[in-house]
Amino acid sequence: MRKRVFFLCCCALFFVPLVSAAQTSGPKEKVASESLPPIVVLGLEAYKSSGPEEAVQAWIKGSAIDGSKDALSQTNLLRQIQDYYGAYRAFEIVSTKDLSPKTRVIYLVLDFEKGPLFAKFVVYRSGQAWILAYFNFNTKEELVFPSCP
Repeated sequence: MRKRVFFLCCCALFFVPLVSAAQTSGPKEKVASESLPPIVVLGLEAYKSSGPEEAVQAWIKGSAIDGSKDALSQTNLLRQIQDYYGAYRAFEIVSTKDLSPKTRVIYLVLDFEKGPLFAKFVVYRSGQAWILAYFNFNTKEELVFPSCP
């Protein structure tokens, strides 16, 4: 009888933290999005709800690259990625680095149905708002992420 009670107590101690952690932790994307500049999050949300055109327009709005052909060509790239990998689902933060008080580099993995897309965003704080200075997407991580020694 004592062994059975001891076993049940051990099981309860093991499973209670798992259940409470599962209940208190929200979606990773929501937590991650709170640590990103709003301009990046707005584009990711636009991508998920409306597609590549709206995402790129959201990202470049108000920046020096607003209306540039290079920035708009990313729309075609994102369309091709969707054709190849399926629908965009979510993102994960790989790392962020503050280069200065006004400049931040953000590395993300965008998760699609059939594979990852690697992304780099360089954002700049202009006054009170963050604007996009540069962004890059590729299916090859070595072409987006810095090399590791």
